[in-house]
Amino acid sequence: MVIAQSGMQDIKDAKKYILNNFKYRELGVNFTRKMKKAALELNTFPAGYDKTGFQYREVDIYLKPYHAYLLFYTIDEVSRTVTVLRVMQDGMNWMY
Repeated sequence: MVIAQSGMQDIKDAKKYILNNFKYRELGVNFTRKMKKAALELNTFPAGYDKTGFQYREVDIYLKPYHAYLLFYTIDEVSRTVTVLRVMQDGMNWMY
């Protein structure tokens, strides 16, 4: 399982938002831990979630809902790698 730079930036931005607005460091640290745990859970059965209908470099993008967030990822069957591309809040217009 790999988290792409864009996915890591999404997690960092959300953590920064939590720290700046709620001034609660533990909440920010827990958020990062939970997102990484959710990504690691994709190793078990990554194809068990729905495809988005979009592709990245001719590879299907899948969507895993996790609490109030959505993890977008690809599966490389050859290298047996799951790559998390983005982590967004579920209220965001992700189709855009």
